[in-house]
Amino acid sequence: MPWAILSAALCGALVVAFAVDADFPLGIGLFAGALLAVVLLLPLFDALRTTRTTLRGEPVDHERAPALWALIEETAAAVGGAVPDTLLVDHASTLASQLEVWDGRSHYTLLIGLQVVTPRTMGQFRAILGTHLGGSAAANGSIESGVWSWHLYLQTVFAKYSLNPLNLALWPYAAMCFAASSRITAARVLVGDQAAARYAGGANTWSTLAEVQVLNRLGAEFDRTHLHPAVDAGLLPFDVVGGLTRFYDAVSERRAAMRAEPLPATTAWNATHPPLARRVAAVVDAPGDPRPGDEAPAVGVFADAPAVAAAVDAMWSVPGTVRGTWEEAAERLELRTHRDRATRAYQVMGGLLGPARASLDELLREIEAGRRDELFLALDRRGFPAGGLASIVAVAAIRSQDMKYEVRWGHGTGLVGADGRPFDPKELIAPLFAAVPDPAAVREALAERGVDLHHAVAEG
Repeated sequence: MPWAILSAALCGALVVAFAVDADFPLGIGLFAGALLAVVLLLPLFDALRTTRTTLRGEPVDHERAPALWALIEETAAAVGGAVPDTLLVDHASTLASQLEVWDGRSHYTLLIGLQVVTPRTMGQFRAILGTHLGGSAAANGSIESGVWSWHLYLQTVFAKYSLNPLNLALWPYAAMCFAASSRITAARVLVGDQAAARYAGGANTWSTLAEVQVLNRLGAEFDRTHLHPAVDAGLLPFDVVGGLTRFYDAVSERRAAMRAEPLPATTAWNATHPPLARRVAAVVDAPGDPRPGDEAPAVGVFADAPAVAAAVDAMWSVPGTVRGTWEEAAERLELRTHRDRATRAYQVMGGLLGPARASLDELLREIEAGRRDELFLALDRRGFPAGGLASIVAVAAIRSQDMKYEVRWGHGTGLVGADGRPFDPKELIAPLFAAVPDPAAVREALAERGVDLHHAVAEG
């Protein structure tokens, strides 16, 4: 922080010198210099506030999760960690510890993300809990704890305020800090891994560490494929963690294949943890046999897991969204995607063929007349949207019958016809893109699925 204050003061002094040289009154120069220095320092103080924010989550006492508390106490005793005063649960995919001083006494809080628990077995969860309780310096007032906190603070400064010009001056200092502190934090993590391996067994420990890479990648894919599109459509689904669990089940084969991929052997320049490959290699040969019950789902540590998950889910909020089911999110996404795309497609067709002929039937007539290639080329040049023809079919189907909407875990969302069969508009129009187009087959397929071509026209 002294380096940052000095750098900001120097930037302010340069502004004062420039103002005086440009014949501005000294008062204006001093004001401008002070203002710049404050603006440059604000992100640093805000980052300090961010790193010191009290952990938030659903409080879980001994009555709601006696098995979990017993496991925490047993694990802490085995790895030399501290038993928390408060246990919180949230929806995240991390474990976090925080040591605060209240009324002259230390108060230790442990936060467990449901996404740490739900995809793991009991043996794996015991191991990941051991690595955290044995390797986290946040639960004590040691020098390591201070180093760890300062490391996380600098991480926040560069991650949250990457465009702050003051970071250029801080860079050499931060590089030296990270070079030194990364060795200390990495050593602490490895100590925790070893303690966990002795307690939970090498097999549980290396498998839960290796699973970190898999879960991180699949979690990001879940966000891109399911959660973020729903939020963008203005709906935050209920039971987000439950949706993630169903996603994991749907991609179980791919998840198993990802476990066989090489683990990362390098880390970012400012990482607190050593590479996963190094961590796994250090415990893979550790002794220790699995215990009875190690293969059971870890979510069993909660006496009433659905109630805890519901309480955590109720805490989740995103501005500008309403809550709804995953199926309601699928309906919003399908309607928004297909209606917007179909509207644009009809506009382009109307500009080419005339407003009165902006319909799927007229497009099929053009193809039946042998003008498919010229028609598609002209539409493309006018900005016909990708997938526009499929969306025209989808909207016509929605107008023609009582369609349903479903989440296709691992793929996105989709339509289901009134007959209960999945409705794939791309499949229905595929004959139009064959070497020799077959519009008759498309008409037949649309009729068979109950799509009325009278509804495949531009609205209005």
